[in-house]
Amino acid sequence: MNMNRRNFLRTTALATAGSSLAFAFGRGRFGFLPDETIKLSDLAAVSPQLEASFQQLLQWLSTNGWTNYLSKELGIDLSLQGDALKAELIKELDSEKLQAIRSKEGSGYDDFSGSRLVQPGFPAFSLLYHTLASPRVRASEFAAYPELKQIDILENYIHALYAFSKLKSDYDIASDKDLVLAVFAYEYRPAFKTPHHQHADIVYSRTGIARIGTEPINYDAINRCFTNNPADAAKTKLVAVTPARYGVFIAKKVRSNRVDLMKADTSKPGDPYNDAKDGEKWFLQPVRKLFNDDLLTNGSKIDFTELHRSEKIYKLHVTKKLPITGGLIPPVLDSAYLLMQDESRNAGSSFLVISIPRPLIRHALKDGQPLYFKVNKGTEDTRYFNSLNTQAVEDVELLQLNPQTKNGTYWHSVNYYDAPRKQPLFLNITHQKSGQSYTQLKREMNGSFDKKINAGAYDSPLFEDSICDGQVSVNTAGIDFAKLGTISKLCLPAFSIVTAPDFFPQVDCFDMLAYDIAPGRNKKDTNFYEGGTASLATLRMRPNPRVLDTKDPTYTAVLSKQSKKIPGISKEKLDTFQNPSVDKGYFVSGFLPDVSSSIFAPGWDITYSGTKDNIYLATEGLGSPFTEDMKLCAAMNGMWPAASPDAARTYQGGLEPEYRNTTAVPLMDDEIGLHADSPGGAGEHSYGWDGEQGPYIEKINGKWKVNFTDLARADVVQNTLDATLDMSKLRELTSKELISRMDCLRACIQKLPKKNFESKEKLAKMTGFTYHWLVSAEKANWGNEDVKAAGIPENLAGSKDWISNKMNAKVNGPGYLFVFIDTSKDDLDHRDWADYKRRRLTIDNLYVCQVTEKGIAWKEMMRGSKKDWQF
Repeated sequence: MNMNRRNFLRTTALATAGSSLAFAFGRGRFGFLPDETIKLSDLAAVSPQLEASFQQLLQWLSTNGWTNYLSKELGIDLSLQGDALKAELIKELDSEKLQAIRSKEGSGYDDFSGSRLVQPGFPAFSLLYHTLASPRVRASEFAAYPELKQIDILENYIHALYAFSKLKSDYDIASDKDLVLAVFAYEYRPAFKTPHHQHADIVYSRTGIARIGTEPINYDAINRCFTNNPADAAKTKLVAVTPARYGVFIAKKVRSNRVDLMKADTSKPGDPYNDAKDGEKWFLQPVRKLFNDDLLTNGSKIDFTELHRSEKIYKLHVTKKLPITGGLIPPVLDSAYLLMQDESRNAGSSFLVISIPRPLIRHALKDGQPLYFKVNKGTEDTRYFNSLNTQAVEDVELLQLNPQTKNGTYWHSVNYYDAPRKQPLFLNITHQKSGQSYTQLKREMNGSFDKKINAGAYDSPLFEDSICDGQVSVNTAGIDFAKLGTISKLCLPAFSIVTAPDFFPQVDCFDMLAYDIAPGRNKKDTNFYEGGTASLATLRMRPNPRVLDTKDPTYTAVLSKQSKKIPGISKEKLDTFQNPSVDKGYFVSGFLPDVSSSIFAPGWDITYSGTKDNIYLATEGLGSPFTEDMKLCAAMNGMWPAASPDAARTYQGGLEPEYRNTTAVPLMDDEIGLHADSPGGAGEHSYGWDGEQGPYIEKINGKWKVNFTDLARADVVQNTLDATLDMSKLRELTSKELISRMDCLRACIQKLPKKNFESKEKLAKMTGFTYHWLVSAEKANWGNEDVKAAGIPENLAGSKDWISNKMNAKVNGPGYLFVFIDTSKDDLDHRDWADYKRRRLTIDNLYVCQVTEKGIAWKEMMRGSKKDWQF
């Protein structure tokens, strides 16, 4: 069938879209920070309003223990006044004391690269800014941590102290024609999350990623970020909206070698839409922030504007002529309906795009009337696991043998973007109109559900969500340009994406590069049969022209200014700044494209639309509602591991027999849900992150079976409506934890007997190709603690003591208890249903693994169950 993800189209790549930046630029050089002493006479004047705000900040620092801490550690006196205070701020710090605090375990200063309390014009090299803005700086002496508005005040103050003429010299700006005003999403990050990994730095992008939620925004001051964990502890299973922060900057157009770009090292020559050709492109480098009460603009107020649109349901009507009951035309949802419009979006002189807290999905309305559409009779091409498929598209990112090599290397296929998603690719059809509302289609084991779905001829409700895209700009009419020379009064807007919740806010795509084969990478193993770790930051595709009129393909680039070495830092310490397996000691969620997934089929955060010859980034092609595609993507093994959970373990038996994606990023039993009839019993009964429950082993009529949720019968849309999604299951998982799980999964697949998607021996150790089904997984501390073994039946091999008792451990230390099975071929005509949505398959082989990152012991339990442990 056309929707089969294995049948992708191979056609010629498109030509790169041109840039629309129509102004001239000079040579482009970033002359770095001057080393000479800064004199008071070098400082620019600060407005009385900003000076007053800064004094209030100093008072807060004193009240909350920060002033005493800095005095004790660095001999700094922030109680001074007037010029004496300014002299204290800009003096060179005592090198021995600075080195001491950098070396102090847990201080959070080891990735600070400056030498002054304030480096005028450069917040990232100002120790006071690092102290307030870095999530790694924390101490028992601090009674409170700063709010975003306070960090914004300090940021503005540091920019204000440096004369604009000096900045022009530092950046080698020969003419005002070299400059432009532009809006950027930006955040201050520890070294680990910067493009260069050398030191903490401010990181910028012309695209921001906000996320929807059911609860109001929650700023986590100690971690200096917004969190999707609701402030109300009783609502931790729900999800808070998370905003993206924007500021307006004077910026310079530069080549890629003048900035540090977040690079994937995963590009394939010939694909014009990845970062392989960045050397041929122009990028905007922020030079100087503009803010309220800025003397550079004679105190002008920064007036941010935004425009957002949600067109998913509307495009179903326009593109597919979807028959809407009553002839109603679905509305285009606008900013007033989608985003907060009050003062909460003003964070000092920066701007927040904040989704209005609402149910994640809800019945779509037009002028108060609920919207329904007529479901037509189904064909092979129009149904995809009981979702309506609205478009035949090529498959993307499937793992395949590299035909250009002879040594058995692999890559993920390249998406040539020949089938833009013009409307939601998947549409939920598991509900029907009932009186004045709707109800789920009747679920029975006799097949009436599937027959009803395929027969169609019923009215199904349209569901909406708040996913949208748009722009953030600044109204420059109110800005005084007298001191800005001949800089263009045109402000280039930022692209704004408001998308689905991030189930893994502590994990980024770049953290998992070693576990994927992206196009062009010469590697022989991957955890991902489908999808992969591609980040939106490496995609070079222009934004939606209906919200942002530009042909510039660099909007999603993530960059920082060129790095500055930290004096005296060791290579070992620098190595930790780019090692995702190191405990970070803090939780941070970001809102730039490098923490967002790229576009697949159709996508998680955003997808692409338009025509074959004119494509662009947009949200209109995402599933409707987003949880409909969430179920399918998750079942395909977490195609975007930094955002989309991996539910392959839950649904593996419900996929096509020759196409049963194994898990890529293993989730534990309690994270995907334990059934009351599982070996763990009612005491372990729980629901997973998606409101569903995972597989379990049982004995039926003398045969061992796996009991699992069928993908076509699961209804995550209903689970979302019932608010049974549980965000608390996954939000605190770190890269270190997930990498450990993937390492241990690889170790098991390489050791166990081989039963794969492909019979070729050269695929035998490919984690992404294995046929083994990880049916149970739990954390363990082998040899030190007993394990529950909740996934192992008591009667599998007598008492569970052989595996649960810590004295019987065959490996030692933190790790996992993994149980793998192989099943008999699925008889699609005579399915063994356990209830209306769960069914059974016969188990052919069963393997129990004790595994740590350092070792593995495994045992075959069915054929030759008396065999000793193998290592």
